[in-house]
Amino acid sequence: MPLNHNLHLHPGQYAVLFLSERKDDPPGYSTMDEATMAAVSKLSGFLGWESARQSPVGIFISYWENKEAIDVWRNDQLHARAKEAGKKSWYQVYRTVVCKIEETQLFVRK
Repeated sequence: MPLNHNLHLHPGQYAVLFLSERKDDPPGYSTMDEATMAAVSKLSGFLGWESARQSPVGIFISYWENKEAIDVWRNDQLHARAKEAGKKSWYQVYRTVVCKIEETQLFVRK
């Protein structure tokens, strides 16, 4: 997936890094992924995302306006179901890291 050039990130916003190990496209994963991405994209304070995967390792980064918006998503019922299914069936291991953005730069060759 190419980088999301349309993200306008600023100091003080947040990035949530989700690093994981899982098999490629386990049963039920794609359906839940589509549902959660549709839901999170409607949340106030969600800015966008980027991801990379080289099986079995993946990195998913979501960007947020503030910590309160992250907490809303963290407590969302659909997100809770996705996390439960991930622990039960999809992931071998995962780590979540919440980072406050202090600097950001974007270079795009034209």
